[in-house]
Amino acid sequence: MCEYKSNIFKWSGRVDSASDKLAFRWHQVVKQIDLQADSIDFDDSVVLLGFCSDEGVKRNKGRIGAKNAPGEVRKYLASLPWHWDSLKLYDAGDVIVDDDLESGQKLLGELVKIIKDKKGFPVIIGGGHEVAYGTFLGIKDYNISIVNFDAHFDNRPYDDAPSSGTMFAQIADELKEEYKYFCLGVQKSGNTRQLFERNERFGGRYLLSDEVKNRNFTNEIRNYLKNADYIYTTVCMDVFSSDISCGVSAPTPFGISPDDFLFFAEKIFETGKLTAFDIAEINPEYDIDGRTARLGANIIFYVIDAISRWGYR
Repeated sequence: MCEYKSNIFKWSGRVDSASDKLAFRWHQVVKQIDLQADSIDFDDSVVLLGFCSDEGVKRNKGRIGAKNAPGEVRKYLASLPWHWDSLKLYDAGDVIVDDDLESGQKLLGELVKIIKDKKGFPVIIGGGHEVAYGTFLGIKDYNISIVNFDAHFDNRPYDDAPSSGTMFAQIADELKEEYKYFCLGVQKSGNTRQLFERNERFGGRYLLSDEVKNRNFTNEIRNYLKNADYIYTTVCMDVFSSDISCGVSAPTPFGISPDDFLFFAEKIFETGKLTAFDIAEINPEYDIDGRTARLGANIIFYVIDAISRWGYR
């Protein structure tokens, strides 16, 4: 079962002024909408959309709980300051998945496509990293180049069933020679040799975690971004070190830092080619003091600040 629900999160937070827009926070500027009912032009707009799903992680034998992340991340977004008069902010609600992952991904793709067709910028909050296939379904008509910040390739075989570990194999099989994929932060300890070989066979590229931590901005990734038409960026929160990002399905002791992410993200976003963004695998059940959800919210803050400067496609 899956369903789409709008207007379910109650935005609230600190109020420094009820009239001075210079003092406004996210909860004071966001407008809640129903993508299936409201007719809105989203030009110069950021549209938040949640994907409440544990099913992919469950199938991948991970720690469930990420389905509660969209509400948790919104909670930390609510009181962040709003800096951008040039952008409008909408909250389109959530896709809620029970056990029918495939229908949930299809529904998510339909909603993302609505946002893109109306010229908006979609920010999707997972849920497990199976959110990525749903996002892809909404933008697959674009000539996308994927940048995945992740400790894992997520290119496992899916003969039995798709999961949170199969999305990029699914996308590769669908796009074939048009598949363009760069994974940043890969852990050798988190991927078998078979998964490295599968990434090579699909035509994917990668930087290991140590290379990301050393800020090794290679000619390979520079040219990858230069040659891209549209860039879809997805972040799995297990790319970060577990002392920073503990509330995830598969914690990574030797992961990257937020500053490492910002170094590469700036290079990506300054191209002005970003077309969609999602974040995945924040698991409130295992978080400590909300640190993983807070990091996720601040990453979204950074993404919006970047598109205010560089634009999106």
